[in-house]
Amino acid sequence: MLVIGLANSGKTTLVNALRAARRETVKSRSTTTVTPKKNHDEEVVPTMGFAVERFSVLNTTLTVVDMSGQSKYKDTLWECYYEDANAVVFVVDAAESEENVDAARAALEFFLSSPNAQKTGDAKKKTKAPPPLAVFANKSDLPSARSASELAPLMRLTGESEALKDRAWHVGACCARTGEGVRDGFRWLIEKS
Repeated sequence: MLVIGLANSGKTTLVNALRAARRETVKSRSTTTVTPKKNHDEEVVPTMGFAVERFSVLNTTLTVVDMSGQSKYKDTLWECYYEDANAVVFVVDAAESEENVDAARAALEFFLSSPNAQKTGDAKKKTKAPPPLAVFANKSDLPSARSASELAPLMRLTGESEALKDRAWHVGACCARTGEGVRDGFRWLIEKS
């Protein structure tokens, strides 16, 4: 699973929320009442380059590649890891300015139009569809945040998008710091992978 997005959109915090939910699941031995710790004051160090983690959640073992959103990395590293991805997560800060949301849209379109992203399916699994795409509209708890339905057209995430042709995709609101919406988005992604 490839986790991408612009710098400071909340990619690492999102992965941490999912991993925290997994730890709590193991402690309680229940997957229905689990929520990650709600630590609003915890500082997360931005990822430099990429980080690879492997853990199980929602009865699925995930290998998560958390990619830096800094411009010097996104044009080269994102595409390198796409070929092995069974799913793609794009995190966008839903409370950002219109200019920054437009930059996120451009980055996602650039990524989806790259030669590796145009390849469909997994030769090992003999699938023909490209990996599913889940867009997390992060920081939905902030007053200035756009809803997922407001963000989707700004990101050109519509059924008419050529980059989304034959690809399962979903846009959902979340707050990675509290974990709200994170499990639901990953549940959808796992079902479509």
